[in-house]
Amino acid sequence: MKDTVRVERLDEATLSGLESVLRIACGMVLAPSVRPSLGTALTRAAESQGLPTADFLQRLLARDTAAVEAFIGYAVIGETYFFRHPEQLRELARMAPAHAGPFLVWSAGCASGEEPYSIAMTLLAAGLPSESIRVVGTDVSGRALERARQATYSPWSVRRMEPELERRFLTIRPESVSVPPEVRARVEFRRHNLVTDPPPVSGAQAVFCRNVLIYFPPEVIPGVLERLVRALAPGGWLFLAPAEVPFAKGMGLEEREVEGLPVLCKPVPGERPVPRAARSAPLRVLAPRAPTSPLRRVQTPSRATPASEAPAPAAAPVAQAIRAGQAVTPPPTPQPPTGAPVADSLEQALAAAREGRFDVAEEFARLAARELSPEAYLLLAMVAEGREDVQGAVAAVRKALYLEPQLAIGHAMLVALYGRLGQPEEAERARRNALRALEGLDDEHVLRGVEAMTAGGLRRALVPGVRMGKSGAR
Repeated sequence: MKDTVRVERLDEATLSGLESVLRIACGMVLAPSVRPSLGTALTRAAESQGLPTADFLQRLLARDTAAVEAFIGYAVIGETYFFRHPEQLRELARMAPAHAGPFLVWSAGCASGEEPYSIAMTLLAAGLPSESIRVVGTDVSGRALERARQATYSPWSVRRMEPELERRFLTIRPESVSVPPEVRARVEFRRHNLVTDPPPVSGAQAVFCRNVLIYFPPEVIPGVLERLVRALAPGGWLFLAPAEVPFAKGMGLEEREVEGLPVLCKPVPGERPVPRAARSAPLRVLAPRAPTSPLRRVQTPSRATPASEAPAPAAAPVAQAIRAGQAVTPPPTPQPPTGAPVADSLEQALAAAREGRFDVAEEFARLAARELSPEAYLLLAMVAEGREDVQGAVAAVRKALYLEPQLAIGHAMLVALYGRLGQPEEAERARRNALRALEGLDDEHVLRGVEAMTAGGLRRALVPGVRMGKSGAR
């Protein structure tokens, strides 16, 4: 191969051309945070085909089938791990034993396979006979599916997995973990395009399609959802990421709550919807470990200043005002404008929170959240915590992290929230995740979040032994 130069930055015309290829091939529109990585994806795909980058790009823009398939494999493979969104898997474990006969689950957009394997492990742990379990994992990327079939992963993929399940279902080596034949036999992988192909299964008891819809343009999402719903049996469950649930409005599904987060159910003809108040709490089949040691409560500093040195601000920042319950006599409450840009809604939410008008702040934040703004969910978490709704605050932060998994401030907020809930293991895991999200960032790098904070300031706040207050956004 003559050309080995890596292309990290592309001009706007080339970026638009690459996005057009992805949109036509698999309906996807990449999030702004992913767009800059297309240069790296282009170079790696060209190397995989043994072509100079310029030649590969020419073939790709000409819609050469082999070039498009190779590029998809490097451009759209998703970040995932075992037992992501564990509350949904716990609900699956709770309801599955009541079903008689074969139990079919479709994992749509399964990437490298951790999700369908987690589903199979969940059903085995719930006591279903192995021969009754069938999990179908699909993805548009052939490269991702090949990794899934190999069923060998790095230790990072099991960062959310409980030790008992690790010991039961995985083969652990110093540098890798692998899925044993018992679990692999329950999972089948297929190439499938959610935008153009009919559902690969029918009569499924559950369909998982999490953190996938956010990559589709609005006009494509209803057709994808229609295929997902068509694959379900009556009474079957559709598990989306919480931030994606609003997309399913008007699809005739019942919305129910699982550990404070929404899931969707396909109604059974003739049955009345289950009232929310009558629902029992989900059975925690995959119970969290008992805490082994207390975790020092951690809170992030304001303006990148160590907590012990943080000066009192002239005007109370958002989180501080919310925590203190400060309020001023507000002017008449404005109504959120219809169709307002996300940035405008978020700015008005922040302004209202600083003034102590928390109901108004919540209205504007929810308006911004409809457009999948992680910052809006962080602000909703602060408002919930100010009302002493710690579980609600955790749920809101997790929605922000579903949209932006590397949101360091979101992970840091969970440290203190889990501390308040008496869950030190979860708090320590959140602290480690926050530190990982900060890796490679200069100390002066300003982090994404509700209030200005640098990577260096957050690193200092996350050092064990630094005491801070509640939600991690002071």
